[in-house]
Amino acid sequence: MKTLLSLTLGAALCLLLTSCVVTSDNPLSSPDHARADQALVGDWFAKKDQDTFHFSVKNDHWMHVIITHKQPGMLDQKPEEYDFFATMIGNNTFLNVEMAGKDDQGHPTKSYVFVRYSISPDHVLQRWMMSRDAAAAAVRAGKLKGTVHQDKNPPMVGEPPHPDVDVTLQDTSANIVKFIQCADVTALFSEKMDSLYPGKPTGK
Repeated sequence: MKTLLSLTLGAALCLLLTSCVVTSDNPLSSPDHARADQALVGDWFAKKDQDTFHFSVKNDHWMHVIITHKQPGMLDQKPEEYDFFATMIGNNTFLNVEMAGKDDQGHPTKSYVFVRYSISPDHVLQRWMMSRDAAAAAVRAGKLKGTVHQDKNPPMVGEPPHPDVDVTLQDTSANIVKFIQCADVTALFSEKMDSLYPGKPTGK
């Protein structure tokens, strides 16, 4: 299964992740039209595990996040770093988190993880990952192009328990956006991540 540590997207933001995530070959929009979200700039932290997220502006379109893990009773882990840019769809804002890797032949690969986010009036950063079940259902129904992979002996998740899957979207940006516009966005992006708060936890 594809995993991200805390951008959980963690997903995200996640990116921000501790679980399997939906990836896409294409972003939701071209980064050339994106604007850096100044509201994200600075330090944020998760109260539960005390991970810290440092958001910065990379250029006019792209942003960058450094995620530092700090769990009580555990040794510090190596920070994670991701580039991302924002896309507005209606009244919702999404992060396109760039995931760089290598294929089986060692060739560079690039994909994206989508994270819906909002900042409340009391400055709490909320983030949601795309539901793997909803994405898998859309691919299987032919509503989106992509692949659904299930291990031979997959772990069981959810209620009622069902096999976990990996989903890779292979559709165009325009078609994915159109699908999101027609969907119940709260149901489609239902995998909620830990809330983030401005500043750093006590002792950091």
